[in-house]
Amino acid sequence: MNLLTKITELTELTNNEKVLADYILANPKNTLSFKPKDLAAAAFVSVATVYRLINKLGLTGMGELKVELASTLRTAEASTDIDYDYPILESDTPFQITENLSKIYQRTIDETLNFSDPEALVTAVQVLLDAQVIDIYAASANLFFAQNFKFQMQEIGVLVNVPEEDYIQRLSAANSDEKHAALVISYGGRGQTLNDVVKILHENQVPIVLITSAQDNPLAKYAAHKIYMASIENHYDKISSFSTRMSLLMILDTLYAVYFNHDYDRNIDFKITNYKKMNKKLR
Repeated sequence: MNLLTKITELTELTNNEKVLADYILANPKNTLSFKPKDLAAAAFVSVATVYRLINKLGLTGMGELKVELASTLRTAEASTDIDYDYPILESDTPFQITENLSKIYQRTIDETLNFSDPEALVTAVQVLLDAQVIDIYAASANLFFAQNFKFQMQEIGVLVNVPEEDYIQRLSAANSDEKHAALVISYGGRGQTLNDVVKILHENQVPIVLITSAQDNPLAKYAAHKIYMASIENHYDKISSFSTRMSLLMILDTLYAVYFNHDYDRNIDFKITNYKKMNKKLR
């Protein structure tokens, strides 16, 4: 597990430790240049707090913290010149727009990989494999990505529900039990409907896999399993969700691929056989 994910997953932090953790997540590159006292001053905490957080991360000192942090950030170093919220200027040519978006997509892939935890992916897929019913809860444009995941799974004979209307989402959650698995897509946990849905799912003891940003999300406390999206963009102040969409698509495609790989030969045969059946009907 990379260092940013470790920090995000920490629980039972004191208020000052939480402040320090949030500072490192928001300023990882600055942290690389700090001595313990400099980091403490920048985050407005004590040096003792710095060392307590380092210990809770299972590290031996500031040097090891920097090594792990540098390793986590190494793939993103080449893309620091792009404003991910406003990558397009009025004066940009179509070529410049294409080039800037390309840099955003590559940085997004790198950051998604940095946050990726293979063990968490395996565990999340096992939750889906064990479930009799899989439900995806999302809002706004994320519903399109949920529907695409539903299509992918249906191609291998796995039915996935994607309730869309607020009332139907609440009803679906209320009807769920421990035989269900819930994929919940929420960047920051700001939507009231998803907040209500997750609380109902938790009360009904439904296993929850939360796909979220590395920022604070009030839904995280209800989810036993978490997968983190790239967290570059501002939630509101931006032209579009270029990075977030790319990261979410990558995560859902990876979940599908790992699920597919669990019974590879069977899934290949299933898809080919069914496409042959459909092609016969079209002739």
